[in-house]
Amino acid sequence: MVTALALFTLLAAVCSIIFNKLKLPPLIGYIIAGIVLVNVMFIHQDEETILAEEEIISLLKDFGLILLMFCIGLEINIKKIRKQGSFAILVAVIQLPLMVLGGFIAGSLLGYDMTQSIVLGAIISGSSTAVVMGVLKSQGKLDKEHIEMLVLITIMEDIGQVIILSMITPLMANYAAGGMGGMDINEIIVLIVKILAFMIISIVIGLRIVPKVINWISDNVSDEILTVTSVGLAFGMALLSMYAGLSMAIGAFLMGMMVASSRKAKDINHKIEPMRDLFMAVFFISVGAEVFPASILVDNFSTILIFFLLFFVLKSATVFLAYWIGNESCKNGFLSATSLCAMGEFAFIIAAEALSSGVVGDSFYTSVIGAALMSMIVLPIAARYSGALWDKAVDRCPRKVYAACCSLNDARSRTYDRLSASSKKSQKAVYRSMTHAYINILVIAVIEIAFYFLLPPLCDWLLTAFGGSQAGWVLIILGVNFLLLTIPTYYMINNVKFLDEIIIGGAKRIANREGSDSNPSAVYDRFLRLLDINTYLLILLIDFLIILIVPNAVNVELWYYAVVVAAAALVILSVYVKKYRQNRLERQAMDADDQDEGH
Repeated sequence: MVTALALFTLLAAVCSIIFNKLKLPPLIGYIIAGIVLVNVMFIHQDEETILAEEEIISLLKDFGLILLMFCIGLEINIKKIRKQGSFAILVAVIQLPLMVLGGFIAGSLLGYDMTQSIVLGAIISGSSTAVVMGVLKSQGKLDKEHIEMLVLITIMEDIGQVIILSMITPLMANYAAGGMGGMDINEIIVLIVKILAFMIISIVIGLRIVPKVINWISDNVSDEILTVTSVGLAFGMALLSMYAGLSMAIGAFLMGMMVASSRKAKDINHKIEPMRDLFMAVFFISVGAEVFPASILVDNFSTILIFFLLFFVLKSATVFLAYWIGNESCKNGFLSATSLCAMGEFAFIIAAEALSSGVVGDSFYTSVIGAALMSMIVLPIAARYSGALWDKAVDRCPRKVYAACCSLNDARSRTYDRLSASSKKSQKAVYRSMTHAYINILVIAVIEIAFYFLLPPLCDWLLTAFGGSQAGWVLIILGVNFLLLTIPTYYMINNVKFLDEIIIGGAKRIANREGSDSNPSAVYDRFLRLLDINTYLLILLIDFLIILIVPNAVNVELWYYAVVVAAAALVILSVYVKKYRQNRLERQAMDADDQDEGH
């Protein structure tokens, strides 16, 4: 144990010093140290010694992971996020799902199955807070406010990746049990319920109790006991997280968030910082210990390059899009996007969880490590020259393309002007409606993921319990899937109509204020009538496209979809006819009342 720690820390120090002189993040030095240890120093040892050292590495890795995630959670100031985090939340909620979706599509094209593709999307979705902050501060090209916003964005990404890891844990558990026949429907439901219960209890109850306990200890006992108690709570929460079927990283992260709400959070973070740095180095050394140089340089170099390019392009594009939607300047969005192109700590954590669950193999894992290293090496260069690259791109951009981009920016600015012309109550309603639309999209995604994984075991259970044919039960399940999709789709369409109404209302106020003769509501009225008439048709079309495009876990023939859509069309048509008749009766009643008043 002492020998391993001595080798770990000394070699990590040497490697990190070398990379620091090269103005590269020390994390690269830690990973390189792990590669050197396993492939150079431990290669000639006997099998018994190697097994003992693997156990030590695994133990130290768990220590480092728990402390690392606990400290990441400690850095999350919920009060600060409430005051200043609205834009960071906007960036995270836009780019995280798009990153996962892009990774999923790319993984499918590369030949990975659905679970592996989702894992790939989860791995590439976040950025490294430590690397981004270290590179930006060392270069000094961005102001303090800009850097703090980028760090806040990475923190929001950490929260998002914790949620993503929680959601894919049942998928990985089911995948891990695949070799033994897979998990049945009851086991999957129990696991999901346990995870939901753990998360709800942790967040709702823990955020109320843990800060009070920490505050009481800080007021009544010494700081040393406070530090020991906090670290003990982190390890205890990690253990509970494992019992709930989640990664220990999630439990430690949640405990860090709870302790962060106490008065002494900064003092606790300061006291355990040296311990965190030590075990964080050990964690990344253990990551490098599972990588062989030949697998990076020869066997998987093309996959590493694909993963890196996928991450770099998607991260740049999605962050730029989020900044553009947030009404930031295009140049600021580009600089911020390139400054976040370093894979985060969660890339290693999710990849390690997927490897231990058997979801991915050594080749996939090595490719993730290689792509992460490449992103950390490229980030300082990209951040240093991003401004000059943007200026050259603008100068050499074809004038027609540049004019089209300017027109698009003007349209965005007009939309925000119309929104700002509305009342504060209307603006709050718009933001609330946008949040609801986003939640509806996430609900649709969750429904489809759940049906993908529940369809085979649910069919088997229904056949065993009630008999019948598989084709019949598949039709029924697809019908239920379609009906469930109609609920979020309906609300999403209504949200679109409401947003347009507010924006057109703001445009009308601006036109009246400026004395313009244009009538923005005329265009909107035609659009509203069209959308109102075809609401149910839109629901039918959108839901059909969703269940047609999203892959199924069983072989579903095309006529299944035709039957489901025909049945759904009849239901939707009957509802529409009923509503149409009701509206006609109401109009007739109103006309009759008007005639009576006229007489």
